[in-house]
Amino acid sequence: MADNIAYQLDPGPLESSVLTEQITHRSRDIWDGSVNMILNTRRCDGKFWDLVKKYPIPPRVLEVIQLSGLYGVYRSHRPMIDRSLITSLVERWRPETHTFHFRTGEATITLQDVEVLYGLPVNGHPVLGNELIRTIGDWQNICQRLLGFTPCPQDFNHNSLKVSALNAHMLRQPQLTDMATQDMVNQKARCYMFWMIAGMMMADTSGSFLKLMYLPMLEDVNAIGSYSWGSATLACLYRFLCKSSQSNQNEIAGFLPLLQVYSITK
Repeated sequence: MADNIAYQLDPGPLESSVLTEQITHRSRDIWDGSVNMILNTRRCDGKFWDLVKKYPIPPRVLEVIQLSGLYGVYRSHRPMIDRSLITSLVERWRPETHTFHFRTGEATITLQDVEVLYGLPVNGHPVLGNELIRTIGDWQNICQRLLGFTPCPQDFNHNSLKVSALNAHMLRQPQLTDMATQDMVNQKARCYMFWMIAGMMMADTSGSFLKLMYLPMLEDVNAIGSYSWGSATLACLYRFLCKSSQSNQNEIAGFLPLLQVYSITK
């Protein structure tokens, strides 16, 4: 008689009033047998690390980056991202609670983790970005004033700039001369910081474009450190964790080195 009783495992959750998105969560696909689901990790920092390896950042420029509070991102050097590890963490991420559900309990990345691991400021003015409608001509003028070069119209995609355009500009004059003015030093520093912010800390899934919305916030180099870059970085990562935890997603972006280092240190 016992042989006729079919026992079915319940994938959960046992209580559906909290974890309301299980039906579209990627863990449901795993339960259904979809095992080949390694996420693509979108990043556009490869050329950045190649550049600084071949041409180390000049000391005067590093001083500006240190003042901004972003030096910890540069100091961490180029990380090797483990796609399988990132995918396994996403599978355990719950967008309803913004926590990882492990066998030992719940855990999440906090502002303290961001501050301790990368030294990013977590207090100060909010990083809102500036997505005002601007023409290509407007962005060309802003790039010339803040970055020291004028990109071609084809280097823009709406409010984003090609990584290759910024990389080409920095390769044309990788080092500063002894006669460089402070304005030239600041422009060079903004190039590095803009790339770190838009291409690493808050990278999107394009893989080849940098959002220009953060660039106007770098105009006053003395005020850059007054922004809560750590909070914005964590919020961006949370957003991509929530998005990539859905069953129809195959990629993830954001500051993935933070996610990986967090998992190793915990």
